[in-house]
Amino acid sequence: MRRWLPHIGIVAGLCLAIYALFFSSSDEDEIRDLLDQLEKSSAVRAGNTNIVVRAAHVKKQFSEIFIKDVSFRIPELTQAPSGRRELVGLAANAPQLYRTASVDLSGLTVEVDDAAVSAVAYGQATLTASRHSGELERDDRTVSLRLDKIEGDWRIVGVSVSTKGGANPES
Repeated sequence: MRRWLPHIGIVAGLCLAIYALFFSSSDEDEIRDLLDQLEKSSAVRAGNTNIVVRAAHVKKQFSEIFIKDVSFRIPELTQAPSGRRELVGLAANAPQLYRTASVDLSGLTVEVDDAAVSAVAYGQATLTASRHSGELERDDRTVSLRLDKIEGDWRIVGVSVSTKGGANPES
């Protein structure tokens, strides 16, 4: 039996390596999952008008997505807000502007630094929405999301959105 132990160890090591190579999620996969979570948590669905319930849901989801002191730059906002609390307020109030709305972040490019402790997701994001009047709206913007790996989990630390119609956001 002793002569089989090295062979069993080799097979177990190979199995572990294959699992790590093919089945464990990469940093980019984890970031894409976080972006999917952001899309879902910020979506507005018809009939979803209870702001208190929406705010509670968004607050819970955003606590898993953004750091508490996230910085963001969105040109339509007249002041220079920052923080997860302000983002929750903006997302919770979205049903006042839109009957339905969704943001598509699937086209973003994700670049993770060599140390795998920070990353940036950038590219074209698309808002598809319908106003309460029935008017359809589509808005394409260049966005840049800065992320840090904090206690083993990726979190968004900065958001920058281009002006309507074009200029690239500051990184």
